[in-house]
Amino acid sequence: MAEAYGIHVGNSSACLSSFGNGTVTVIANDAGDRVTPAVLALNGSEWEIGLPAKAGQANSKSVIKYNKRLINCDWNDEDLTTVETSSSCRIISDDRSVKYEFITNEATVYTSPDDIATKIYAKLFTIASHSMVTEGDLKLVVAAPLHWSKLSRQRLAKCAELAGFDVLQVISEPAAALLAYNVEDNLDDDINVLVYRLGGSSCDASIVRVCGGFMTIEKSIHRTDIGGQYLTKDLADYIAQEFRQKWKLDPNESRRAMAKLIHHADNCKHVLSTLTSAHVFIESLLDGVDWSQNISRARFENIILCKIADFMDPVQKLTASFQGTIHKIIYCGGSMKIPKLQSALANLFPEAELLSGLNPDEVIATGCAKEAGLLLDLPDISLNEVSSEAEFLGSNIYLKYLDKTVHLFKEGSPLYSQNICNIDVASDLKNINFTLHEHPEKEHFASENFNVDSLCKPFNLKATLQHSKVVLQVE
Repeated sequence: MAEAYGIHVGNSSACLSSFGNGTVTVIANDAGDRVTPAVLALNGSEWEIGLPAKAGQANSKSVIKYNKRLINCDWNDEDLTTVETSSSCRIISDDRSVKYEFITNEATVYTSPDDIATKIYAKLFTIASHSMVTEGDLKLVVAAPLHWSKLSRQRLAKCAELAGFDVLQVISEPAAALLAYNVEDNLDDDINVLVYRLGGSSCDASIVRVCGGFMTIEKSIHRTDIGGQYLTKDLADYIAQEFRQKWKLDPNESRRAMAKLIHHADNCKHVLSTLTSAHVFIESLLDGVDWSQNISRARFENIILCKIADFMDPVQKLTASFQGTIHKIIYCGGSMKIPKLQSALANLFPEAELLSGLNPDEVIATGCAKEAGLLLDLPDISLNEVSSEAEFLGSNIYLKYLDKTVHLFKEGSPLYSQNICNIDVASDLKNINFTLHEHPEKEHFASENFNVDSLCKPFNLKATLQHSKVVLQVE
């Protein structure tokens, strides 16, 4: 029996979830964490993935971070520079080709971004396999950034397949976020949803219009100059300043000391997302001197205060030329766990509903798992196309019966939309005639008669919008 899984691998972290019995479960890794760092390190001849690689990066010579940037076929020099400065191995690039070089005591090892991504998926495949109740295929839906090309999506899917998964579909990150909160179930009103994802090294903001179960991207913006790593760096600089004032030693002069600081500052940042204070203890930070310090959430918020406006800038630019109203907001990405950022975004749209019931770093994986569960019930169809044409109703349709008029379908409704009307008629009525109109005052273009003498009263009339007609059926 096949089981449905959803995975989101970002630049900084990865999350795995499964779908079963109508519910989504986020699966913890072997360390008990629901989110796995997307960090790899080569320790001698052995690969370390996740927390061991992240925890040991201050001493390791072969660490890779932000590998996802180079999975994108359209990577640029900024992406390459970000990976180079964040990692501690040599990166060789030539004519759009990238390789990592690892020098060990035994030999020099070369590997590609695709190999690294496959290793991350293989780690998640092992976690998923251990969680399975019965043996079977591991069906998977993965999410990719909205701006990625079809070739980049195929490349991502290939890495997951090499790890052992059966990839059903690659969906966009905003679509996965809406699926996680069942926003697509809205069938009555048009709503505009702001999906704001703030990851470790990038930020995406998208406005999605949801109508009749269809999701349409109205506007989107992608930024690589803002991300959670900049907040971590500000906190690390603050701790370094405190250390320098007390001991007259500067951690900035030691790359190893700053790597330690960045690691502990990142952990502190995540703790302060849920607690009002955090304790930082760094053994032998510099010249054998240990460092111990308590940091309050208020202090952390004061440190990052100057960055808040920069993080809200993509949203303000996105909505400046948008004429509609934002009805709902979805937070995504680990950095959006920070309460100060959540409140700053909420203050921009005081009338909008905040969807925050899920952990932001688990939202996209949750949506992918839901999509995988839905696809398991479908016949074998091609799901590789990123976009396809869809038919929508070109005018309003009204239903008239007796002396009543019902607005049955509005213009823009997708095919196979349904509307169920409750019909209450006199007990002595034998027959009833329904007519369909494009305008309440115009003549009807279709009619249907029903003998209702044998039906319960009241009864339900189900109208289904098909390709060129509306089908009326008594339930």
